[in-house]
Amino acid sequence: MKDRPHGGKGDAPIHMAYMAVGGILGDIGTSPLYVMAIVFARLKPNQHNILGILSLITLSFAFLTLKYAYLALNLDNEGEGGTFALFALIKRHANTLRGKGISDHRVVLLVGLASGLSLLCGAFLLGDGIITPSISVLSAFEGIQVVYPQLHPWVIPLAAVVLVILFSLQRRGTERIAKLFSPIMLLWFAAIAILGWINILKAPWILRAVNPYYALRLLFHEPLALTFAIMGIVFLCITGGEAMYADMSHYSKNGIRLAWLFAAFCLLSNYFGQGAFLFATGHHENILFALSYKEGKGIYLGMLALATLAAVIASQAIITGSYTTYKQAMELHHLPRLEVKMTSPRHPGQIYIAPVNWLMMVACLFTVLFFKSSEALGAAYGLAVTGAFVGNTVNMGGCLYLQHYQKIREFIRYVPLLLIFLVFDSVFFSSNLWKIPSGGWFPLMVCAFLIITMVAWHKGSYLLYRSIPKEDRREFANRLKEAEMAVLPGMSVYMVRDPHRVPAALIMEAKEGVLRKQILLVTVTSHHYPWGVDYEKLLLGKVAKDQVEVYQIFIEKGFMRSFVPVPHVLDSLDFEEEHRRYVFGDWHVLVPLPPRKNLLLRYFAFIYRLVPTLAGKFLIPKDQVVYIGGDVEITFKKRT
Repeated sequence: MKDRPHGGKGDAPIHMAYMAVGGILGDIGTSPLYVMAIVFARLKPNQHNILGILSLITLSFAFLTLKYAYLALNLDNEGEGGTFALFALIKRHANTLRGKGISDHRVVLLVGLASGLSLLCGAFLLGDGIITPSISVLSAFEGIQVVYPQLHPWVIPLAAVVLVILFSLQRRGTERIAKLFSPIMLLWFAAIAILGWINILKAPWILRAVNPYYALRLLFHEPLALTFAIMGIVFLCITGGEAMYADMSHYSKNGIRLAWLFAAFCLLSNYFGQGAFLFATGHHENILFALSYKEGKGIYLGMLALATLAAVIASQAIITGSYTTYKQAMELHHLPRLEVKMTSPRHPGQIYIAPVNWLMMVACLFTVLFFKSSEALGAAYGLAVTGAFVGNTVNMGGCLYLQHYQKIREFIRYVPLLLIFLVFDSVFFSSNLWKIPSGGWFPLMVCAFLIITMVAWHKGSYLLYRSIPKEDRREFANRLKEAEMAVLPGMSVYMVRDPHRVPAALIMEAKEGVLRKQILLVTVTSHHYPWGVDYEKLLLGKVAKDQVEVYQIFIEKGFMRSFVPVPHVLDSLDFEEEHRRYVFGDWHVLVPLPPRKNLLLRYFAFIYRLVPTLAGKFLIPKDQVVYIGGDVEITFKKRT
């Protein structure tokens, strides 16, 4: 019997908002640790400049609220958000139009453009994402140097240890981590807001910065080169905001919106307070810690401890977002299939992917050891994310266009908003280009590697699928119904993803003229309940002059189950265990010469050899597993 998901309080928006504060908003929540400090390392902290920067930060928050907290959260693909979910939604709208008989070359071009942009944006977010944990943790530990400069040599080792602990916690699942992190982040947001208002009340004129006039005056007053550099740094105040869309499936759109309203108020309060403190003291290094130290050494030590914890939590949003992004790319056949572990019986969107987790940890440790400071990482941070911002805006426009294709006036209402987003995105992106020589090259290299990997896997897996034998189930049964076969005792079990197709391993066995007495085609799917396993068997017919019985077995498992006990299910269906074997395809990918033309496919062949087999996922005894396959040649160019 299927067990049903729990409901009630756990799904209430206020509860999800509480969870989202700890699970999503840590990254953007720790931006006050470094944004103002990096800006005013380049800019003189006078009244004109302080008001201008605060006005730019306020406009950036308004932009993020409209784009991600409002519009993007309405563009979900069955509760999932993120760049690949957006692309899947575009494909769905295009297929709907095609089903209605609407054939327009503009729709085809739009889907093609969206496909390329989704690859680019996904790689951008994953590439820049490995910098987020590093810069957050480093900037927190650097606060020790305000009072204890002699501890400088310990900053990097401590950051590395904390990163290892953080990634080790991920297997516990999003919900458990959020329950642990949310109280800390609530305290962090409240603390920075209070510190901010203490200083705002001493200089209430600072609130004039909500007026966009001061932002425009700063941008037009300073030299263009400095203006672009400043915009690139100011953008850091909203990095992590894209996690509101990417992590939608982990929480809920209403929960995320409530959490963001609270966080935005606290963040702006602290930024304005830092501005007032800057004007009064002119101190621009580790501003947040200097501000807290002014209130007393006890306050400083408390904020240092809290900031360290908050910086660790800051990484959570990008980590969980990376799991979701990888899963969506995997479902679109852009990345290798890995085991996805569901971590919450309430919310199917809360997942954990172990290989992604450990690869991110290694990459983050490398960035800490290579860049060594948050200031150096700040030069590498932001470029890739701004590129993803531009791509997502274009895809959001394409999605809205297809959604309102037959009611174009409704789409036109969104055009002014999309143009505003595109202007902001373009300015932020172009202002981050100066970072390429000083560190921006690093996320771009990571992005290039990820894009090559996704293109190689997508193209290679398509060519491999096209090259291996395949046949429709009914055609196979009709072809072998009266065939002369050597029939051996026992049972062959084949795991098949598509129940209407015969697996290549079975086709190859039939081609050799040898079959087992019973053939089982087993298809495993997940249902929307957390636990339980349902199954049924169907006798499809008999082949080889009625000597061989062919069965279709359907197993439906709860989404929380990582493993399916296929042997136990077959025992429950009264199949004899004697002479039972489980057959999997095993293909050795060959890429012909010349190597220069097929280098991408050679890379695919290398990755393909590293992907784990599925036998362990179905709890099959190793001594009953048989691999049947052979050499498969794939190439971009057809041979004549």
